[in-house]
Amino acid sequence: MNQYSFAVHHNPCSLLHKSCSYYAVSELGQKSFSFRSINTHNLTNLIPDAENNKIINIISEIENVIAKQKRVPEFVTVDQVRQLCNLESRTQRLEYLLFLFKKEKCKIADAEKRAKKKQERELRRLEKTNDIKNIHLDYGLGRNSLLLSVRTHSMKKFYRKKLANAILFGEKIVLDLSYESYMTEKERKACVSQLNLIYSANRKNKDPFDLHFCNAKLSSNYIQYLKKCLPKFSDSLISLTNKSYMDLFPNEKLVYLSPHAKETLKEYDHSAVYIIGAFVDTVKREHHSLHKADRDEIKSYSLPLDDYIMWGAGTKSLTVNQVFEIMLVMKNTGDWRKAFAVIPNRKIRKLDKEQIANNNVPDKIFLMNTSIK
Repeated sequence: MNQYSFAVHHNPCSLLHKSCSYYAVSELGQKSFSFRSINTHNLTNLIPDAENNKIINIISEIENVIAKQKRVPEFVTVDQVRQLCNLESRTQRLEYLLFLFKKEKCKIADAEKRAKKKQERELRRLEKTNDIKNIHLDYGLGRNSLLLSVRTHSMKKFYRKKLANAILFGEKIVLDLSYESYMTEKERKACVSQLNLIYSANRKNKDPFDLHFCNAKLSSNYIQYLKKCLPKFSDSLISLTNKSYMDLFPNEKLVYLSPHAKETLKEYDHSAVYIIGAFVDTVKREHHSLHKADRDEIKSYSLPLDDYIMWGAGTKSLTVNQVFEIMLVMKNTGDWRKAFAVIPNRKIRKLDKEQIANNNVPDKIFLMNTSIK
């Protein structure tokens, strides 16, 4: 007799408008069940180590959000329920349910877009087949063209050649993946998305870095999700290892980039191996990267943001991919102003014309305030 009796589906996005069937959960994380079917018995079986009071509180919160018709997912996986129960506060649990709701809606929208595009392709194919009377030359991709088409396969070979050249002769940069235990599931997925952006920006650059992903727990779900999200990870020419950067490079060349470091980086050193912590911290903002650099006894520097930027609204924190793109531009140009152009405009202060006319403007990066006439 199976101990779980949730309403299970292989693909929740395609079955949201269909009736639910009841089966046993045989593959954790591979199937999903109705969120509204969760009860105390289910949670006790999923998390036997949890206290009864906590389970009762979580069930009460779930019933409350369902009664108030708040935005919650229709279907969740067993792993997502466990992650929900492991969160400490009620606010974090509500935010996680909202995150799962948005994620589910995005999957549904993507499925609808794919179905619509497939239908449009079928219509175009039928129009092309039926249009037998059109005998004149029809220029365009796929028919007749005066230009040579550059195919996707050719572009991928071009990018791979640059990455292979970077491995042999390029400068090295390290992404430290040792912060998995400090992040929630939502933060881990955000970090994986940023690592994906790093790979994309690096392969398209004229002079890319040789990427090293160090301190990785190769068997963890975090790394498996990273391999799943990066297109053809085995062909990406990224060095993914569970070894420390201390074992791969000389200590005197290592420089850890930490926003909490006391010294700022004045000039880019082409002989150094810079380390960026792959860490998304949306709440606590602790000094993990600085403490890690101190324990490893390597140099640590912060970026000279305040020396070049007039900060506006929002925080001064940057994402992992933004820090990487800044170092990529610095490697190619050596100009901090050009490098800090990757910072979003919403973080930079806007000045009106009077301040600029009165020369009351520091020698920093700012935006023209076009809302004032």
